[in-house]
Amino acid sequence: MPEQAGFALRGRNPDVLTCIANLSNDEVFTPPAFANRMLDTLAEAWVASHGGANHWADPTVRFLDPFTKSGVFLREITSRL
Repeated sequence: MPEQAGFALRGRNPDVLTCIANLSNDEVFTPPAFANRMLDTLAEAWVASHGGANHWADPTVRFLDPFTKSGVFLREITSRL
């Protein structure tokens, strides 16, 4: 019978992109919390300059992430749509 690991996740399902952002190496990943703060700031600026319109509900709005590596921004954007 195979041995079990000496630990349990106790129902925790960690966010893989948060785990990647916390890795210690030469690559720099954007933490999901920072991406969300930037998207909140974008939403506030959009409302202020477009008469209170919600850009998340506007089908003509497009998003571009030309430096996509881990996909943090794109994942957070799609979760808001």
